Amino acid sequence: MKKSFFFLLTLAAVATAQADDYPYLTFQTAGGESTSVLTSSLVITFSGGNLVATASDGTATTLPLSGLSKMYFSASGTTGIEETPAATTDEPVEVFTLAGISLGQYENLKQAQTTLAKGIYVVKSPSRTLKISVR
Repeated sequence: MKKSFFFLLTLAAVATAQADDYPYLTFQTAGGESTSVLTSSLVITFSGGNLVATASDGTATTLPLSGLSKMYFSASGTTGIEETPAATTDEPVEVFTLAGISLGQYENLKQAQTTLAKGIYVVKSPSRTLKISVR
């Protein structure tokens, strides 16, 4: 009971923090595993001893409260895709959200970057796939 109360207090403090520069909320388990979710339109609920983080696209991440050791805002998520610094390409590209939803096709990477809202995206061209950050 004491651990759950402390966790709820921590969650309340985190919810009031300014997270504009940190688009992810990362949960870490006692075993060291991390799971990140986008903070944009994120809804957090508790059900049956679990934390349920529901994204704006309806994707839900369920984590048992008893196994959580910490949560924190981060600038990058645990996607497993490495960022390519100063990525450029003149090829046509298709842009996806980190949830895999296609946002459309663009003539090149520069056009995509100037059109997209702030966030992190996966970009696929005929020759490679990379992660970009639009600020």
